[in-house]
Amino acid sequence: MANHITEIKQLGFVTRDIEKAIENFTKVGLTDWSPVTKVSNEEFTGMICDGEKQDYAFLCATDSELDIEIELIQPLDDHSDYAHWLDKLDTWISLHHISVSTDDEDDLRNSGHKLLLAGYQKGIPFEWEYYDFRDDIGTVLEYFPMPVEE
Repeated sequence: MANHITEIKQLGFVTRDIEKAIENFTKVGLTDWSPVTKVSNEEFTGMICDGEKQDYAFLCATDSELDIEIELIQPLDDHSDYAHWLDKLDTWISLHHISVSTDDEDDLRNSGHKLLLAGYQKGIPFEWEYYDFRDDIGTVLEYFPMPVEE
């Protein structure tokens, strides 16, 4: 694959208890957390799960005080990749994805890696796509392309 990562923007953790995760990260010095917000098809559209259109929901909080943002996600369903990942590992928290910039988004999309999750926020240019690179690098790569017009 010719795709090149040009920047690591974020480390995304999934958890069964977002408040406990915030508390534990705060104990090690990450203290500037955004409010916990719910993300669902009410705020976002074009939501994809396992490569097919499907609604899913999660709680999310971020800390941006370092050069790399830390994101915490608590799934609110049992069918998203977030929930599947926690179930597979039988844990309450785990690194789920690395958010990256790339110099060739077409190559990323056409790399043959499964599209796990996607969606974009209604009314503003904010979209995400998750590709399964677990067999290659042990994790998922998240990419933020420009959204499709509604």
